[in-house]
Amino acid sequence: MDSETIVSLTGSKLAYRYRELPERCSDVEIDKYIQRTRDLFDPVARGFDDARNTKWFIRSYLALKFVLGATVLANSAEYAEDRNLQVALPYLGYYTILNCCRSFLLTLPCLDWRGEKTIEMTHNNILNVTADKLKRLGQRHEDTLKPRLWAAKEQRDLFSYRFPATGLAVFGDGLVSIGEAIGIARLLTELAQINLSCLESRVAKHNPNKKFNLLELDDMWRTMQYDMKTQSFVDDEDYSRVGYFVRKYKGPATLADLATGGLVDDFFGAWAPTDDRDDANRYDADRQWDLLLDIW
Repeated sequence: MDSETIVSLTGSKLAYRYRELPERCSDVEIDKYIQRTRDLFDPVARGFDDARNTKWFIRSYLALKFVLGATVLANSAEYAEDRNLQVALPYLGYYTILNCCRSFLLTLPCLDWRGEKTIEMTHNNILNVTADKLKRLGQRHEDTLKPRLWAAKEQRDLFSYRFPATGLAVFGDGLVSIGEAIGIARLLTELAQINLSCLESRVAKHNPNKKFNLLELDDMWRTMQYDMKTQSFVDDEDYSRVGYFVRKYKGPATLADLATGGLVDDFFGAWAPTDDRDDANRYDADRQWDLLLDIW
């Protein structure tokens, strides 16, 4: 199934380039997933109001940041792999996948929002629920991907708490390569894009021409506040972006819609070198913005 057909099935008006989904899934699997997602969003859309608009903005904005964070990790992994920095690969590959698992879960209509408890889900819970929800694409996708999600975690763990003398070769053919990690992460990103496309189209159908506002709910701070054991702070860039969306956001939007040029440029620019030293071999996070999400 081509991207144009997928977009049409979701009901979205935004053109989007799906790369991973058509390679992994049959036309029937994609069609069933989209139809089921649309059906699950129907009761949400029928009762849509400012409170629900605010909740879904929070979920969508967090989901976008997880994908952008995963993109930085994936780009870093490719850079490390190219320069034989093998010790970093299990960590970077696993967190690339984990961040996109979180994005996928946040955009699901069948996963309740529980504020901080949703954001702070344990790794084990995230992987188990992600695998279970992939079943909606077809049982074979859960059967295939669940072992790889856990393999990525276990390989990260082994080089965090133990250190086999044979290095990554200890995993043999079971190693979750960076290419495989990126493929899984891109699939989850595309499913998140589909989920929000279905929400957007359902709300538009049941509430034609209606505009919604964002409320000053406590959970809104979840998008910009970071609590640690030693300190708690609000990120200035998040604060600025959320303020922008408070003014502009009038209803559900997809990940690609939320990823405005200014937001993406600032996000990746934060990881740019802090000096002007000219070195072609230096890592540049400000590249391949579309490695996971089609945002060019």
